[in-house]
Amino acid sequence: MEAGQQQRASFVDVLRNRDFLALWLGQVISQIGDSFTFLALLITVNQLTGSTASMGLMMISLTLPQLLFSFLAGVIVDRVDRKKIMILSDLLRAVLVLAFLTVRSADQVYIFYIVGFLVSAVSVFFWPAKTAMIPRIVEGEAKPLSANALSQTSRVAAMLIGPALAGFLIAWLGTSVAFMVDSVTYLASVIAIMTITTRGETMDQERIGIKMMWQRFSEGFSYMLHNGTVSGIVVTLLVALLGVGAIEVLFVPYLQGEFGAGPEGLGFVQTAQGVGMLVGSVLIGNMASRFRLTRIVAWTIALLGVSVAACGLVSQFALILIALFFAGVALAPLNAALSTLMQVTVPDDKLGRVGSVVDTSITLSYLISMSGAAFLADAFGMSTIFVASGIITTLAVIPALIMMKEPETTPPGPLPLETRAASEQAVEA
Repeated sequence: MEAGQQQRASFVDVLRNRDFLALWLGQVISQIGDSFTFLALLITVNQLTGSTASMGLMMISLTLPQLLFSFLAGVIVDRVDRKKIMILSDLLRAVLVLAFLTVRSADQVYIFYIVGFLVSAVSVFFWPAKTAMIPRIVEGEAKPLSANALSQTSRVAAMLIGPALAGFLIAWLGTSVAFMVDSVTYLASVIAIMTITTRGETMDQERIGIKMMWQRFSEGFSYMLHNGTVSGIVVTLLVALLGVGAIEVLFVPYLQGEFGAGPEGLGFVQTAQGVGMLVGSVLIGNMASRFRLTRIVAWTIALLGVSVAACGLVSQFALILIALFFAGVALAPLNAALSTLMQVTVPDDKLGRVGSVVDTSITLSYLISMSGAAFLADAFGMSTIFVASGIITTLAVIPALIMMKEPETTPPGPLPLETRAASEQAVEA
C-alpha cells in the first residue's frame, strides 16, 4: 500500500473509533454554537457603538485570558483528570453565555467584555485538556498528523454550517437567540464527552503551588529556548499573529462599511473560509506523506498572508469570499502541521507547561496586533491595514524556513496510559 493510501486508511480507522467519534461530534456541535455567539457579539458591539476601538476591546477581552491563564491551565492539565476538566468547562460556559442576553444598550456593552473574558478564561482550560486526550483515544490507529487533521475538521464542519446558519437566524430573530443556541450546544458537548471511555488521568500528581508553578514555567521556558522546533514555532507565530490579529478586530466593520454586508453576508464570509478549510483538510492527508512538516508550515503561511492582503485590495464582495476561501485552505494544513510538530517533539509530561509558555508568548503578539489595528485603522484606513497585515503575515515564512527544525524521532520517555499528547493551539484566524 502506498504512503498516501496508508494515510487515508488511518483517517477511516480514527473515524471508526467510538470515543473519537463522540468527541468529534460533540465539538462540531459546540463549535457551531461558538460561531453563533462570536458573530452575534461582533454584530451587536458594532451596532451599539460603531467604534473600531470598542471592537478591539471586545476581541482583547476574548484573547487576554490566554495570556493570563495559559500557564496555569497547562499546569492543571498536567495534573487533573482531563476528561473532568472538559466537562466542567462546558458546563460553566453553558451558563456564562446566557449572561450576554442582559445587554440591551450601548452603556451595557461592558457586560460583553466581562462575560466574554470569563467564557474565554474557561476555554483556556478546555482546549489543552482536549488536545491532550486525542492521542490517547486514537493510540495505535493513526499517525499523529492524521489524528490532528481529523480534529481540525470539527472546526471545519462547524464553519461550513454555523456562520451561514447564524447569519440567517440573527437576521431573522435577532442576536439573543444566538446566545441561547450556544448554551444548548455546550450541554450537547458535555453529553458527548461523558460517553468517552478513555481515561483522562495524568501521571503528575504533585500538589499545585506558587513555587511549583514557577518551577514548571521555568522548565517550559527553558525547553522552548533550547529546542529548535519549539523556538522556531514561537518566532514564526509571533510574526504571523502580529499580522493576523488585526483582521479579527476589523473583520465586521470593514465588510459592513465597505461592502454593506449584513448578518447573512458575514455568515457567508466565514462559511467560505470553512469551505477552504475543508479543502485544506483533504489536502493535508496527501501532503503529509510527501513533504516535510516545516515546509508545509512555510507554504501555508505564505498563502495565508497573500489571502489577507488580497482582502484589502479587492473592490467586490465576491472576491472577498474567494480570498477567504484560500485563507481557509491554508489554515487547516497549517494548524495540523504545527500541532504535529509539537506532538512529536515535546514529551507528554511536559506538553502542558511547554504549550502554555508557547501560547503565552504568541498571545502577546496577537494582543499587540489587535490593539494597534483598532487605532491605526482610523488613521490609515481599513483596507490599508488589511494589506499591511498580509505582508507581515507573509514575513513569517522567513523564520519558518530558517529557524524551525524538523524532528526526526518522537521524544523519549514512558507514558502513563497509551500515547503522547498533542498540542493543537496554533493559529486561530
